[in-house]
Amino acid sequence: MTVYNLYIYGKNGDSLYYREWTKTKQGECPSNNDLKLMRGMLIGLKGFCQKISPLDYEINRFSYITNTYRLHFYETPTLMKIVLTTDNSCTPMHEELEGIFQIYTKYVSQNPLVKSEEPIKSQVFTEKLDQYIQSLPVFSK
Repeated sequence: MTVYNLYIYGKNGDSLYYREWTKTKQGECPSNNDLKLMRGMLIGLKGFCQKISPLDYEINRFSYITNTYRLHFYETPTLMKIVLTTDNSCTPMHEELEGIFQIYTKYVSQNPLVKSEEPIKSQVFTEKLDQYIQSLPVFSK
């Protein structure tokens, strides 16, 4: 099993962070347009899931699978969106996304030197995130 990449979007929809562990498509970083397309797709998919849900409550997590990857989505209580892509043999990783949010909370949002809704540049956050992701059973070494 493989972890491909992580996207973090702020409550206003701005891309705050991107990290890649397994090179895909020649290892290119996504362009701003690609990041906006991803955000738009997530908003649309979340709305669609909400619309067809038989229950009347807010959907804040889902995953979907294609023939090449699985996307895992979590919207935090602060409306930040965390998206992880893995290979398609992974099971949904809802608890792991909450673990990423806990790392974000500890090393970014509780840091008085970091402004909210700005791209994450914290090296400590990246190091702790890498340690966490690489400790997961789904991480291919």
